[in-house]
Amino acid sequence: MIINQFQSLVRKWNHILIQFVSSVLGPTDRFVMRHRILNGTLLAGIIAMGVGLSSEFFREGFEIGGLISLWVAFGFACLFYYLARFKNKFQILILPTFIISSLTSFLQIKYSGGIVSANVMLLAPILVLNMLILGKKFDWMAIVFFVSALFGVNYIQTVHPDWFFDYSSEKARSEDFLITGVSILFLLGLMLRTLNRSYEDAIGEVSRLKYQQDGDYYLTSLLTRPLSGIRFRSKSILFQTYIKQKKSFQFKSREYELGGDICVADQIVLRGRSYCVFANGDAMGKSMQGAGGVLVFGTAFRVLIERTHREGILSGYYPERWLHTALNDLNDVFEGFEGSMSMSLLLGLVDEENGFLYYINAEHPFPIRLRDGKASFLSEEATNFKLGMQKDKARIETCWIRPGDTIIIGSDGRDDLNIGNPMDPNRVINMDHTSILSHVETSEGNIETLGKRLQTIGELTDDLSLLSIQFFPQSQWNFNQREKNLEEPIRLHKKNQDIEALQLLTQYADVHPLDPAVWKLLYRVYRKLEKPAEAGRAAENFSNLHPSGLQMIFDGAIQYAKAHLVEDAIDMAERIYSRKPEVIPVIKILSRLYQKSKRPDKAKEYQKEILRLQNKSTN
Repeated sequence: MIINQFQSLVRKWNHILIQFVSSVLGPTDRFVMRHRILNGTLLAGIIAMGVGLSSEFFREGFEIGGLISLWVAFGFACLFYYLARFKNKFQILILPTFIISSLTSFLQIKYSGGIVSANVMLLAPILVLNMLILGKKFDWMAIVFFVSALFGVNYIQTVHPDWFFDYSSEKARSEDFLITGVSILFLLGLMLRTLNRSYEDAIGEVSRLKYQQDGDYYLTSLLTRPLSGIRFRSKSILFQTYIKQKKSFQFKSREYELGGDICVADQIVLRGRSYCVFANGDAMGKSMQGAGGVLVFGTAFRVLIERTHREGILSGYYPERWLHTALNDLNDVFEGFEGSMSMSLLLGLVDEENGFLYYINAEHPFPIRLRDGKASFLSEEATNFKLGMQKDKARIETCWIRPGDTIIIGSDGRDDLNIGNPMDPNRVINMDHTSILSHVETSEGNIETLGKRLQTIGELTDDLSLLSIQFFPQSQWNFNQREKNLEEPIRLHKKNQDIEALQLLTQYADVHPLDPAVWKLLYRVYRKLEKPAEAGRAAENFSNLHPSGLQMIFDGAIQYAKAHLVEDAIDMAERIYSRKPEVIPVIKILSRLYQKSKRPDKAKEYQKEILRLQNKSTN
């Protein structure tokens, strides 16, 4: 019981002392450390000089000059403390405090008879305090000045001992030495307490700010978390993600990460076909700035997916047009920040039925395909600008994902590795962007193994994110049965018996609508029968099932144009132009179609593009 009371009394006394010292030095939210040290120095000087003045009533001997000087210094110390503590006049008081403390020290030395020990006792703490007040930029001035003064005083005492006042009494000299020592003890005690308290408050303030900052990081990470990740399950398409943000922090004893990389995948339906939509983005900046970009992108991306689910217009687009619309919408959001925020991005769609991949690369590292143990880049052309900096119409790249293939997409953190000595202040950044291929082969396409391997090879200098795609077809065609079923329609078509062939082909298409071969035959039959609308529809169905066949898409656009289905023809032609923007015949068709649809501005735009390409080919 008594121990508890004693501990409670100690805590109460310690709290009172902390409050008193904080009141004397000034609160940390208003005063920086140098300012608080100045306050403590002035208060220590007041107390030390108060002790010196009080001692004059008991000391043997009296010197009016020293007493007046001490009173003047005492008055200035009180005035300076008031101005520093209550009026915040910190900058203008640094030099006067330095001068007054120096003069006071020299007067004390003069009237103490120049005792060497007293000189050292008096000058040492004042030296330390003035160093702290002046700061690291000018602390050398205090050192040079006080060391020179110490040697100077002792030298002058030797050469001109008559310049120093001597009480001629051993007792007086002893008293003076004792008073000087007591004053210095007060000065040292208050100085140490000032320093300790200032550093404790500074460390406490840093800890408080760090905790508050980590709290902000944690709340931001909570906001970004639901915007990323795989938000669906597909039977045929497997997505995997790996993210290692550069910024890691602790909050409530748990580890978290925050950065500007994002991997997200979702599912949409376009023109009755199911697609997996994915994105791997790298926002400008790290930590909070990068996380801000992730918040903006993730929210805009989520809105885009919801609009596609709810609005019939977006869900009626071809994959190429949907990608262009998505990229333009996302770019418009980032353009609103007027260059202060941007994001490199790889945005794509995968057909769940056949594994055909469409993607747009907006200044993102090249995607990688691992096939039969060999890794290679899908494309090595940076054809588009980052989000927030888009200028021209983006180009769409495509490829087939075969069973057993692994497509790996990653941010530039995979390349920007510090491969030098960690102890060397000069970093050595990996400049070989092809080195990732060997690491992909070694990790056998496992992105978690790949991510950990990259961190063993070098130090991450940026956020790292990886996304992998694999295709597992759910149905297999019986090609022998198909050939048997289509053998008769093909024979009739070759004999120009197209009406009979058409009847058999339509029956087969009703039973097997996902067989591209039947739609290719139907296109030929309809074209021969001069039914352009039906031929265009057959070409469209074939291109949906076999989207790499650009010739059939082109033929479909021609047939729709013959059938005066201008908008359908434009959609088909735009699909080719989005993948092959340098094909002049396609651009000519688009120019004529837009002219027919009474959109002369678009027609002129394509005519200018034709002239540009023609001039480029001649040069």
